Amino acid sequence: MSRHNIIVIYLLLVALIPAGHAVAQETEIIKMDVSTPGNNELAPILRDSVLFFISNRRTNLLVTYMDQNEELLYRVLSAPLKSKGNTGPAKLFAPPGQPRFNAGPLTFSSNGATLIATHNLSNDYKHRKNSKKDNRLGLFTARKRNDAWHQFQQITLNASKSHSIGHPSLSRDGSMLFFVSDMEGGYGDTDIYVSHKHGDEWGEPKNLGPGINTAGKELFPFIHPSGKLYFSSDGHSTQGAFDLFHIEWVNSKAVPVPLPIPVNSEYNDYSCFIADDQKWGFFASDRSGDDDIYRFSLPQISCTDPQEVTEDNYCYTFFENGPFKTDTLPYIYRWDFGDGESAVGLEVDHCLPGPGKYAINLSVVDTLLNEELFSVASYNLDLEETNQIWFEDPDTISVGESIDLQASIRGFEGISKNLTFYWDFDSGDSRIGKDIVYTYHTSGKYMITCSTILNDNREVCFYRNIIVNDP
Repeated sequence: MSRHNIIVIYLLLVALIPAGHAVAQETEIIKMDVSTPGNNELAPILRDSVLFFISNRRTNLLVTYMDQNEELLYRVLSAPLKSKGNTGPAKLFAPPGQPRFNAGPLTFSSNGATLIATHNLSNDYKHRKNSKKDNRLGLFTARKRNDAWHQFQQITLNASKSHSIGHPSLSRDGSMLFFVSDMEGGYGDTDIYVSHKHGDEWGEPKNLGPGINTAGKELFPFIHPSGKLYFSSDGHSTQGAFDLFHIEWVNSKAVPVPLPIPVNSEYNDYSCFIADDQKWGFFASDRSGDDDIYRFSLPQISCTDPQEVTEDNYCYTFFENGPFKTDTLPYIYRWDFGDGESAVGLEVDHCLPGPGKYAINLSVVDTLLNEELFSVASYNLDLEETNQIWFEDPDTISVGESIDLQASIRGFEGISKNLTFYWDFDSGDSRIGKDIVYTYHTSGKYMITCSTILNDNREVCFYRNIIVNDP
């Protein structure tokens, strides 16, 4: 460019090749030992190194309870988690005093002193077998004392017995209960709701809205300690089966993000538990024929030299050493920038609107006749976006103030729309997702790093700095 006397003083165009990239690991999936042929196992949840799940396997050789479809009822089972990630033998989890029949997904309080489980509302066996009327589901809670569970009580949530409520998930602080229901006023067959706790009572259920709920089925919510909501849906999936999604549900602009392949597949994938660091977890899938429980480990980003996010600036100073002086002649230099704009002068400043191809033309114009006399030079300027993960953050925030972060890919060619973004907040916290809401609780200077794995299996990572003040 400079040999044609176009001098760029505000921007140096560089093809940025990210440093610190490496070949990414693959997502690892392992079928758990608790999965048994011919039976269904699903709804995994981990508590104190014990994996709880539900199964319709036969648990009693003397008494067998069937539903109205002549299928074995589901019960909760538990199995100790071994150090290498698999489990010991599974056993029936059936505290005395719990409802008699179907036992569905459950959730525990953070201190392990309270559980909330899904059960049939009726304990009458005649109500189930050969009945044309479904035995609806409800939520029951119990307290733990002396290593035993006591006082199973139904949580009503102001819902009619003509509707089912199930699949509970408690927030880390115990103030919110997420669940699934087919109650009236929803968006589809089953929707996800949240109820806030006031004292010892749960408040009116609130539908999470059309950003999460669809005309199909939303099931198995799991509220992560980070505040991110994981859930299963056949309404957001483009494959017609259930897939797993996560969303920053408090952000009204956030959209559900699918978990990466091969966690999600062409089969039904649902009911997940995600570890605190969001790098591994459990889920259920029928990809092998029956519902089985799998453990997955997400790829670990290993970028050691992240690049700083840069602002693309398309502002230039254009300068021409003309062959003659125009001080005493009715001639002027006129620049046409190829974006519909023009400027007059020997030296001009101009900001182009963004990346693209621009035909820059410099001509001499007779001001008396208002005619172009001749063209001095023409140049093609091809502007590209910097190859980077783009996100914005404020320079400074206060402790306790939330920041909204949205990641996008710029510059790289041939990129899939469904990239998974990994965030590190330099505070011991990490997140996964395109749209993140995060809050710092300690003052200091932090480096926010966002990484992803490109289609060619390279890892790239970029950062911005932020200062957190204690007001």
